[in-house]
Amino acid sequence: MRFSLSVLKKPKTLVIFFLIGICLFTLGLRLRNLGRLSLWMDEGFYYLAADEILDHGFPLYPSGHILYKGILYGYLLSLVALIFGLTEFSLRAFSVAASVAVIPLFYLLAKKFMGRAVALTGCVLLIFSAWETEYARTVIYFAPLQLVYLAGLYFFYRGFFEDRKRDKIAAVIIFVLAPHIHQLAMGVLFCFPAFFLIRGAKRFFKKDILISFGIVSLSYLAIQIHEVFFWKVGYVYEKSPTSLAEALSYFFQSFSLVYFKEILRSFPSMGLIIFFGIFLFLGEYLVRKQKREAGAASGGDALTGWSYLNLSLIFPLLFFGFFRTHIQPRYLFQLLPLFILLFLMALGKISQALARLVLAPFSSKDLPRTALRAGAAALFITGIFLFSDQIGWRTTMSIINRDYKDPIKTDVITRSGRTEQHDHRGPGEYVRRYRREGDLVVAMNMVFQYIYGGPVDYWLWSGGPGTWDAWEQTTDGWKDVYVGARWINSLPGLRKVIEENKGRRVWLVTSPSIDRTDHINKEIAAFILGQADKLAFRGRDGMSEVYLFNDPENLQIVGNHTLEGEWIPASFGRVEYDPEASKGGVLHLSAKDAASRSVSFSLPGTFAPGYYRMVLRLKSEAGTERDRILGVAVSTSPKAKDIHSRFYGSRELQADGVFRTVEDGLAVPRETGLRVKIIYSGDGELWLDYLDMIPMKEKTVE
Repeated sequence: MRFSLSVLKKPKTLVIFFLIGICLFTLGLRLRNLGRLSLWMDEGFYYLAADEILDHGFPLYPSGHILYKGILYGYLLSLVALIFGLTEFSLRAFSVAASVAVIPLFYLLAKKFMGRAVALTGCVLLIFSAWETEYARTVIYFAPLQLVYLAGLYFFYRGFFEDRKRDKIAAVIIFVLAPHIHQLAMGVLFCFPAFFLIRGAKRFFKKDILISFGIVSLSYLAIQIHEVFFWKVGYVYEKSPTSLAEALSYFFQSFSLVYFKEILRSFPSMGLIIFFGIFLFLGEYLVRKQKREAGAASGGDALTGWSYLNLSLIFPLLFFGFFRTHIQPRYLFQLLPLFILLFLMALGKISQALARLVLAPFSSKDLPRTALRAGAAALFITGIFLFSDQIGWRTTMSIINRDYKDPIKTDVITRSGRTEQHDHRGPGEYVRRYRREGDLVVAMNMVFQYIYGGPVDYWLWSGGPGTWDAWEQTTDGWKDVYVGARWINSLPGLRKVIEENKGRRVWLVTSPSIDRTDHINKEIAAFILGQADKLAFRGRDGMSEVYLFNDPENLQIVGNHTLEGEWIPASFGRVEYDPEASKGGVLHLSAKDAASRSVSFSLPGTFAPGYYRMVLRLKSEAGTERDRILGVAVSTSPKAKDIHSRFYGSRELQADGVFRTVEDGLAVPRETGLRVKIIYSGDGELWLDYLDMIPMKEKTVE
């Protein structure tokens, strides 16, 4: 006890304990619900790369092409998969770990320029940042990229500005390896011109700088040449340059301030303070320069750190102004810790200036330092609460607890158009479970279908250049460059596959692309949506679906109900497969693994006014002993009063493991959509097969 108390009196030790505490807290927070939802966005590319590395030793895609982009990231993922298994949770956990490692590294960098208290404040902002939470939970390169980028900035400053030999070597190693996490990491190269402007030509043109700059520059040039001539997957938008000169003319264009605008769009308040801080920095620089010329004390190297950080932000933004990209705020993600640090530094300067202005009228003499510091600190803390964008507990928890159908505000993070989580897992696993030898599979997203459902024969995509140009002409016709599926880009092409294979079952797996005319044209979408009698499965996002053609036995598609239990648009329960169930699938609810016990969702379509018989088909097993096992409530809108609600107990459900139906009557007051809320309160096992809303001519069921 004596030892513990003496240790805790040391500020450095307290900081270490605080950092360990917030890192463990962040780790636990970001691991929560991590594997609950399907892979989506670009996660499939790197999940598949890790899988192929485990099989072949390198990321050889089924198409025969190699994923060179982010190849080091792919190998790190495969190592995680080798140790912990190839699952959504394990691979996402690698990003979580990288995002947590950013926190102490950010502290070390921030402490150099702003002191312990402000550095720890920045760590807290990182923990509750929407961007950090969002990308820390994906099988995408962003979190590791951010970590190596920040490490590059930190070790470069220690190595070259503070003249530490070991850190110079560490910086060069990080700079060379970082682009193999992702090419956006090449932005660390701008540390060298920043050094040139701050330290001058005389210091820059010395052996340690020139050798380091040469090694890093040549390695980056080699990556770009390799991309132009050898990459096929990982570079699929519009045309691929065939020469270095063509690549330069293609990528570099007239200058634009678009990424400065992206900062203000994503972080309107923080962005203004940062850019205002740049002008403050320039003003202070000019004042100190005049003092040096006049022979007065100017503070020496006091502005070196601020100069370095500002230039490390401005140079990449200027580069993006010339570089041709799909405009995405996520391309700035690696700069976010730097962005937060500059926000705090600028806010600190502004707070000090305002404190002087506010307190000056109350003192005829020089202001006491304690009063000035207290006033500046109060303004600083107030400014953090007033001007921090996309940071907060509620925002963080909305991401961590996200479910299918929950709205996602993507505009300030990515221009992907993904406004809700997509379910690729459900449709893929359904096809994998019921496909037979000789069946054909057509998929809109061939990568996710390959991951979850197995081999894909055809890729359905009618989008033009710039949508997702993942096609190439081979000796066997047009195929996609990822899994090698034949490309179908028209309704006649789709009809031909179905009609010329009458003796083979044809699975058609859709995705939310069916609602985007730049991905799937209206003609194809109308044909698919008109095949309701062929619908076998709907994902829990309510959008991704499985249709089965040429199935003479009607094993999967016989009978249509208002909603299949396994289609409920949430992560509530587990989807399982049962030959006794409608369409071969059920929703399994279990007290042992119930992460949530209630879910609300809308039924498809609208309902005319009148009486309906609500039919539930389900079964339960011994162990479900509570009197209130399953509650069902029906309303016309989320905030409207229920038009029907009831709890079903052990008497109605009869826990004997046999499917049976329970029925209730309800009245719909007007033509409307209907919402259903299901509450599972049992302590055993329950399987929900389907829910039907059957119109009745009169009120016949109580």
